[in-house]
Amino acid sequence: MYIRHLAVDNLKRLGRFELDFTHRSEPRMWTVLIGENGTAKTSLLQAIALAAAGYKEVSGLAGSAVKHLCDRRKEESMSIEVEFMFGPGSVAGGSKIHPLASPKARHRPAGLELRSRVLLPFGTTSLDADAHYLGVPSKSDTRDPLAEARATNAPLWFVAGYGISRALPDANETPTLTRPSIERLEPLFRQKQLASIGFANHFLEKDQRENRKLGETSRRFSRMLNQAVKLGGADLFPGLARLELRGQGGTRSSMSLIESDRFYQVMARNQDPVAIAGVALSHGYQSTFAWIADLIGHVLLESKTELDTTDMEGLVLIDEIDLYLHPTWQARFIPALRRVFPRMQFVATTHSPVVLSSLAPHEVVRLVVDEETGDIVQGGWDRQGGQFRPGVQDAEHQPDPRLMTGGELYRTWFGLEGMTPNPLGEKLRRLQVLAAHPKPTGAQSRELKELLGQMRRELIQRLGRAEGTKAFEDLSANRGSAQ
Repeated sequence: MYIRHLAVDNLKRLGRFELDFTHRSEPRMWTVLIGENGTAKTSLLQAIALAAAGYKEVSGLAGSAVKHLCDRRKEESMSIEVEFMFGPGSVAGGSKIHPLASPKARHRPAGLELRSRVLLPFGTTSLDADAHYLGVPSKSDTRDPLAEARATNAPLWFVAGYGISRALPDANETPTLTRPSIERLEPLFRQKQLASIGFANHFLEKDQRENRKLGETSRRFSRMLNQAVKLGGADLFPGLARLELRGQGGTRSSMSLIESDRFYQVMARNQDPVAIAGVALSHGYQSTFAWIADLIGHVLLESKTELDTTDMEGLVLIDEIDLYLHPTWQARFIPALRRVFPRMQFVATTHSPVVLSSLAPHEVVRLVVDEETGDIVQGGWDRQGGQFRPGVQDAEHQPDPRLMTGGELYRTWFGLEGMTPNPLGEKLRRLQVLAAHPKPTGAQSRELKELLGQMRRELIQRLGRAEGTKAFEDLSANRGSAQ
């Protein structure tokens, strides 16, 4: 499944908000949401997840978050409406993948589309939902195709969500995965351990159920993980050369993968890769590998055929995609994901300007607060004056982040107008210049004295009297050494 369009009403601070996820009539494969804290970035990911859940599962997925979904400024219902479309593999599957649709649906040039709606009447805590195909007759007027697909974990209806808590699973625990199509969305709503590399028992059950040689699906998993490492290269996992998942036990045990020396990492130039355990990897490596392995495992679990990572279709929602990644890794990470998963559609959030450096203008959505209404809206640059303002949704005429320096990214996309992000940075820079002047004029001496007074007051205001006074004394000492 791919998302084409989202419309919400009265979802938290989102009054009437619409967002298009297409580019030149095709699904846009990457959309990155940016904005200050409190601009509903995570809420939009959750809205898409709720629309993808189906009416039987939507309230359970929302859980306790349901009571916080409505806009508290109004006594009106909350609604989410999402249009999905399906990838080529899903459409070609015909009645095997879409048993409730007319056989004519598979021949539509634009592909098969689905509209899903979620409603929360004001004052209630139970979500209503429904979904139906667009423009094609259904084989049943009463059955919901989305609910049917989720109930059967149908392949090629894939949507996954990753929140900010993502780590390698406990090697001693086996995820239950009784409802994998819903459980893979839960991390967006609550802390939940990823299945990640803990699929081993479920793969064995899949082999038995589908009359395969035991361990066959685990071997496919191993091959796909190594394919991801190879295609992504140093951009996906810097310094990680390969995974070694063969040998006694193979991938039948998640403990074997996590605690055994199976990750081969390059430590120095002209040196053979060193084998280390998963738990010995840095937290950035662990968390990144955890969600990528989880994504591959979930697709493989529901797939009926062998596939490559480049064949995987579906939608991935990921909060804070830059989490735990060094800026140099952030700059190369999305291009690596494009190579590894070219048919997966990603909707992500970030607070990192560096992430934007690999995105086209139409792939970035900046969310801001409309000061007149208090609503969260999309902001953009108007064609006439080229000024950024709330309410503009002209993606084609946005500045190109791929051409920008770090300072330009901060200023253009994140609104940091000064030379330094530090609120006191410009005053500190001026103070340094004046303090180092060998023969200041009378005016410069007065400016220096006034600036020192301002700095003392601001430091005390920001840090409290004791800490502020100490910081000012340190500043004065450094000024003295500069002179």
